Amino acid sequence: MDGTGVSITIEDGGGHVLVVAGDPGADARPAEVRQPIAVTGGVIGAVVGRGAVDGRLMDAVVRTVAASIGALVEASLVVDAQTDAARVADAAAVRIEAELTLGRRIQRSFIPLASPRIPGYEIASHYEAAREVGGDFFDVFRIRGHRGRLAICIADVTGKGIAAALLMAFARPLLHAALDHAAAPGPALERTNRILVEERYSSLFITALCATVRLRTGHVQLANAGHEPPLVVPADGGPITWLEGSGPLLGAFANIELAECSTVLAPGDLVLLYTDGVTDARAPGGERFGDDRLVNALDASRDGTAADVVEAVCDAYHRFQADEPAADDVTLVAIRRAPRRR
Repeated sequence: MDGTGVSITIEDGGGHVLVVAGDPGADARPAEVRQPIAVTGGVIGAVVGRGAVDGRLMDAVVRTVAASIGALVEASLVVDAQTDAARVADAAAVRIEAELTLGRRIQRSFIPLASPRIPGYEIASHYEAAREVGGDFFDVFRIRGHRGRLAICIADVTGKGIAAALLMAFARPLLHAALDHAAAPGPALERTNRILVEERYSSLFITALCATVRLRTGHVQLANAGHEPPLVVPADGGPITWLEGSGPLLGAFANIELAECSTVLAPGDLVLLYTDGVTDARAPGGERFGDDRLVNALDASRDGTAADVVEAVCDAYHRFQADEPAADDVTLVAIRRAPRRR
């Protein structure tokens, strides 16, 4: 703008000159037009126009320059704010991931990493959380004071994620202690339910199945609180059957009564306990894995060990699921009475 007899000056909020463009000339007293530079937070400076030109033209030029500078500063502030928010979000994500990793390690420590060695029996298991932490759990242990009896427990908290994992961490030791001190699985589940109702403040509930095995005879006594019934695979080639019988899930009602059922494992017979994450596994087209495919996988592997059976079921639902994300946590526990040696 040099030589046009017009100058544009940009000042900061304190009136200090930041930029001068052009020269108003010295031949005449120039007109002056001032326009504040306004942003959302207030006025940050001003644009001043000087020159011996038409006042309306000068006013239009100065207003346009001030508005353009304000818009640029506003956009810059938005970008800075978004950048700061992104940094905060990234830091929060890192912190949450670290906490979830720790939670996953703690929860995994609750799950038996190795099945107990029980002479005359094979025990195998598989646990797979749908998210970082899950709501399934299981336990296999000798009952305190009764070395000849084995307790097996499998349970599934309704819901997924952190809330389910917290309730699982609360309920698991309750079930263990109840089975150690109760005369049978039914009373153990009923005692656990009373504590859950009295001390739990949550909309989540638990399906659970507990069984005791008399190791010398193979007698299995079982109580079911809304859980999937276990499957019995006989060694003689007979049909695979469910151990039917189920009562209310845990945490829903103050008082429940659970009927018990029983069976006897002959040498070579196997019982499979599982959560609904197996049968609810989805193919990419949306079809459920279902009961029939589970039974077929068991039938195809029935001559194998307990570990062979668990592996066969896992392979079957993984192939069926393909790349589809897991619909729910998956837990499997198989116990097989060792076959007689020939």
